[in-house]
Amino acid sequence: WSVLGAALLAGCGMLPDLALSGRPRVRGSRRAAAWSVLGAALLAGCGMLPDLPPSAREAAWRAHASALSHFQAWTVTGRLVVRSRGEASRVVMRWRQTRGSYLVRLTAPLGAGLFEVEGSAAGVEARFADGRRVRAASPEALLEREVGWSVPLGGLRYWIAGAVAPGGVPARIELDGRGRLARLEQAGWTVVYERYGQLGDLALPERIRLTGPSVSATVALRQWTAGR
Repeated sequence: WSVLGAALLAGCGMLPDLALSGRPRVRGSRRAAAWSVLGAALLAGCGMLPDLPPSAREAAWRAHASALSHFQAWTVTGRLVVRSRGEASRVVMRWRQTRGSYLVRLTAPLGAGLFEVEGSAAGVEARFADGRRVRAASPEALLEREVGWSVPLGGLRYWIAGAVAPGGVPARIELDGRGRLARLEQAGWTVVYERYGQLGDLALPERIRLTGPSVSATVALRQWTAGR
C-alpha cells in the first residue's frame, strides 16, 4: 500500500508536502496505516476502483437503480451539443427537476440567446429572452417548432441521471464494470455513458452521447446538486 499509495498520489496530483529529507511528514508505524487508508480513498476518488465480477454486476445495478428511483429532485448544469440536419447547435444547459415538474434553460454561447422550457402535468411552456411565451402539449413538438431539433425530455429526465425511463417502454441495457449503465436503447434512442462522477454515495453521469432519429447529441454534465 505504501508504494501504491505514493503512485496514486502522484497520478492524481495530490502528493503531500515533503520535509527537507524528502520523506513524507507522517512517521513511524503510523505511516503504513496512513498510506493504506489514503490509498483506498484515492482508488475511489480517482475512479480506479476495480470492476465487480460479472456475477455481481446485475445485483449492483438493481441496487443503483433503486437508489436512482428515490433521486427525484435535482439540478444539473452542463453543455449540450446537438447535431441535426448537418448543423450543430451548442448551448449551456441548466436542468432543475422535481417529482412533478421540470425547468430546462438553454443559453447560447456568450449569452446570445435564451430558451427556457417548463413542464408539468398541466402542459409545457417555452419562454424566450424577448418575453415571448409559447405553450404546447409536448416538449418534443415545442422544441422541433421553435429551435429546429428535438430531444425527448420525458425520457431524458431519467437517461441523464443514468436510469431507465419507467412506464413499460422496452429497454435494452448494457452494464459497465461497476454495475451502472454503459449503454441504453429505449424509445428509438441510444444513450452511451462515457464517464461517471459521484454525488455523495450516488454515481451520476458526467458525459453521455445520445443518438436518435436524425439527431445526435453530446451532453457534458459538470455539476449535480440534490434538491431544488
